[in-house]
Amino acid sequence: MARGIIYLILNKQTGEKYIGNTTLAMNKEWVHHIDRSKRMSSEPLHKAFRQYGTHNFMIKELDACNESEFNEKTNYWIAQYKPEYNPDVEKTVTSMQEKRSSTPIPDVVKKVKTSPVKRTNTSNLIQWNEKNRGDGKKTGLKIKGKNLETGVCTEYTSAREAATQVTGNPNNRANILSAARHYRIAYGHRWQILEEKEKKKAVFGVDKKTEMIGPRCESINAAVRLFEGTDKNGILKSLKNPGRYSWKGYYWFFG
Repeated sequence: MARGIIYLILNKQTGEKYIGNTTLAMNKEWVHHIDRSKRMSSEPLHKAFRQYGTHNFMIKELDACNESEFNEKTNYWIAQYKPEYNPDVEKTVTSMQEKRSSTPIPDVVKKVKTSPVKRTNTSNLIQWNEKNRGDGKKTGLKIKGKNLETGVCTEYTSAREAATQVTGNPNNRANILSAARHYRIAYGHRWQILEEKEKKKAVFGVDKKTEMIGPRCESINAAVRLFEGTDKNGILKSLKNPGRYSWKGYYWFFG
């Protein structure tokens, strides 16, 4: 499926805007608009080209997506920017606002069927309380988004959190996660997955000669720093082969 971009054209003199989409390269789309303006197109953007001169306009990429998502994402950005040069912009904004505010409630009453009551064995269930209730948060891949307009980078604990904060709709998480996996642009941000940092594992050394327990460190890096070193190969070899190889006069173990 063809991929394309959502873009913004800005009048640098008046601040008026236009939102469009294309599967062409940005420079080709720009030339296409200029050509239509020269052919006396009656569209508001092309009229403005003739009035102010194309040198007073700039084009900027906002988003990238599959061609099948063009309408949805174009409408999203129109609702965000309310571009003056787009026809029927008020109609589009109103439609998006109604879509966000309306949450259909299923008529569950009609779907309920009368059935014999089944008794459940509750002997193996644990009583809910404040200790085991959890915090209601779902874990996920940590991701980072760079706002292409401001340059600000923000880290999120999951794609759902990012979608909620950036777009106001958690259901957009799939688009954001897909963009993050390929370092692509979505909703005006460039996304990437952050690698989970390796959890620290405590280590300790046993004196090679006396077999007495020696230094204890909160991590491998801490042990290397203790001996004022930078190379971890020695301690890693000792940890992978418990009791066979020593490092700095000690056999090293996790614990």
